Amino acid sequence: MNDASGFFRFCLIGLIALVAAACSTDHVPSTDSLALAAWTDSLSVRFDGRRGQIEVGGPFVGAEFHGSRPLPTRISFYYPVANSIDLSTGYWERAESNPFNVSLSVGGTTTALGAEAATYTWAPHRVRFERSDEGHTTLLSYGFAQDLPVMIFRLTVVNTAPGTRTFEVTTSLATSLRSSHRFAKHDQAVSAYTGDGGTFTADFTVPGTDAAHVDSARVFVTNVGELPTGHGEPGSLAPEARFVYRRALAPGDSLEIVQLIGSEGQDDKIRHRAVREWATSETALETGIVRYTLLREMDLPDAGLEHSARMAKVLLRANRHYLAGQVVPMPCPAEYNFFFTHDLLVTDLGAVRFDTERVRDDLRYLLSLSDSSNVLPHAYYWRDGAYVLEPTGDDNWNHLWFILLSAAYLQHSGDLETVRLLYPMLSRSLETMRASEKDGLMVAIRPDWWDIGHLAGGRAYLTSLMIRAIEAYSYVSLRLDRDADELAGNMDLAQRMRGALVERLWDDEAGYLLNGLDSTRIDRHFYSGSLIAAAFDLLDEEMATTLIETARRELLDENLGIRNAMPPDFHELIDVYQFNGEEAGAPYLYMNGGIWTQGSAWYAQALLAAGRPDEARTVLARYLSLEGTIDSPNGQPAFFEYRNGDPSSAHYGEVDKPTFLWAGGWYLNVLYSLVGVRQSAWNLSFDPGLPTGFEKLRYDLMVEGAPSKVTWSGTGDYFADIRLDGEPVHSAVLFGAPSRIDLRRGRPSAPYLASAGAIVRSVTFDEGRSTLRITVDGVPGQDLELTVVAPRLPSRDAAGIVRIDGAASKAVPTITVDPEGVATVSLSTRLVGRNSVVELRLD
Repeated sequence: MNDASGFFRFCLIGLIALVAAACSTDHVPSTDSLALAAWTDSLSVRFDGRRGQIEVGGPFVGAEFHGSRPLPTRISFYYPVANSIDLSTGYWERAESNPFNVSLSVGGTTTALGAEAATYTWAPHRVRFERSDEGHTTLLSYGFAQDLPVMIFRLTVVNTAPGTRTFEVTTSLATSLRSSHRFAKHDQAVSAYTGDGGTFTADFTVPGTDAAHVDSARVFVTNVGELPTGHGEPGSLAPEARFVYRRALAPGDSLEIVQLIGSEGQDDKIRHRAVREWATSETALETGIVRYTLLREMDLPDAGLEHSARMAKVLLRANRHYLAGQVVPMPCPAEYNFFFTHDLLVTDLGAVRFDTERVRDDLRYLLSLSDSSNVLPHAYYWRDGAYVLEPTGDDNWNHLWFILLSAAYLQHSGDLETVRLLYPMLSRSLETMRASEKDGLMVAIRPDWWDIGHLAGGRAYLTSLMIRAIEAYSYVSLRLDRDADELAGNMDLAQRMRGALVERLWDDEAGYLLNGLDSTRIDRHFYSGSLIAAAFDLLDEEMATTLIETARRELLDENLGIRNAMPPDFHELIDVYQFNGEEAGAPYLYMNGGIWTQGSAWYAQALLAAGRPDEARTVLARYLSLEGTIDSPNGQPAFFEYRNGDPSSAHYGEVDKPTFLWAGGWYLNVLYSLVGVRQSAWNLSFDPGLPTGFEKLRYDLMVEGAPSKVTWSGTGDYFADIRLDGEPVHSAVLFGAPSRIDLRRGRPSAPYLASAGAIVRSVTFDEGRSTLRITVDGVPGQDLELTVVAPRLPSRDAAGIVRIDGAASKAVPTITVDPEGVATVSLSTRLVGRNSVVELRLD
């Protein structure tokens, strides 16, 4: 859909969907201006630190700013294809780009409004800058539209002096384009001023700036507020949109300039429509985002964490761009013109808890990009004349995240139809990754989760992911009624990999899982990816505790979070790792000791798996929330991709890519875990280990395709009472699709199932026989781990309390008793058949 009529059909369908979604949402604000303004103010952050990179955008346009200066250094267009206005000479020189300039003259003094940092109010889809000078104030703001390829620039000047004064404003925008991917500069364009000088157009003559190939892209700037009193001259080289506005203002009066800056094919249809409908389309975008933040609300005892949760939802909704006829998730508003599968997958592991429709659409989008080979796509983008699809390689961790997300989606949605369509791709991904396994370890040429380097060795990160992915694939296969016997080989491999992970990669001296540098040498660096093993509960308690403490000692920056890798000496080892130049970064930058969001997320998840929720809460609040990021060195409101980790630098803590998609997804992922939700490869469950002060909380959780209202009360390390739809149950592991889940913490009055390493179909308790009956579904021959909590120690010998499928079992559970007499019964056995009934006599 590359022609204008196709675009209009796409926009109309999107708008209808938006209205339908809005009408079905409960407890949403009205769309009148006062009510909407109140909600949008609550979904913003005001920042007067006068520092920091900013990115904002909508489905069709994005803008990047640096140093808190109120004029963009880059404007990215996504329709008709990805082009940008950017005068920078390199990645690290982006702050020096100044394509847009605004000057204000009053009383004989001229001021460049973009030269100094300003206070700003930010949300992922809009930003407003404020400046006060003697005798006047100025507001510069940038907004976007739901179904129009325009950025809405507003400049308001208010006369605060006691007398009438004449104000003159000049705006100029260099409209030369940079192509996507190659970043080639195109400045050959035919420009014109039309509409009594209120509209500027630049028609580019370079093929490939428009996907239709019939003509090339047009950049336009049109005034829909104050009309200019003058303008620049048209030309054909490096066209510049220049407007002059001049008006006398009485005390308290204001001048409001509104420019629509957009891109289209070389006709006037979109621009004319934008002039008529821009305000309505801007309101539609804002309303849709507000409503999305209220989808599956959370009521938490921590206002800061709750506010960051809503802002993370804004981010997930806003970071969606037009690409080849669809609006799809994108990493950030302005800096990337690429779709990346990895960003979608890890983001949706957080989104799947509350928005299964989004995840369904995203997974089906991946399916649409594949072909009969069933190879998972890696990236999709416009490259100077054509759309390019990159497939995933043989050792690409996207294969594993894809399996994990698909399984999580099935648990939350119950959508067998979509997962059945995905199954050939899931099978291909697992088969592809199995080829990288050697002697129980996943071997890759990249160190940890980074995508650089060419030295093959065993990897803790990939091995941990592979173990969980095999189990998740088995879960999906069982839910689809695939032959369970065919899964046995995979499950045997997962078990062998569990052993190899510890036997071959655990280093007693380091107290950590260390990667293989190659087939014979150990890589002595500490990588954040090893934390995945503790987060996935693949280590025993002692090893997990040691690994967490080593990460705290070697990787944790107390101000900023977990570093990617330490020590930061990769710049000295370029030949050893076969890096392509200095792609690892200088010391404490990027991989080389820099700080990314996922490391802190894995650290928090590892702490939760180790039963340390208060520490996990500190990690989430301090390193991943908006408030924590603001309050850190060189902090600003940001869901960041990366931060400078050099404590000796004046740039220590500076944020790069501040509105990054997966940062919002990781935040939500950890937050749902912090409030008790556990997601294994086999089941959803609840853990009573909440942070101090979290006695009462409420939230919605998608379970098997329907929202369940979850309420918590009480205190303690166990569940006193678990009710599904008002009925008491004896399982913290979910089965069925309850619309209401009530969890009360305290001393247990009856036994309950706490965790299970296979699909739980039902749990019942025969009070007369004191027997807990657990029906599970699994792969024949797989190891099954069950944990049960009982109010007291079973009186009979542990060797005689287990029956499996009606017969006495030789399995001997491990029983521990706390000082209050509450018993924890841990059973490890092996499944003989697919469906088994395990009975534990607990009298």
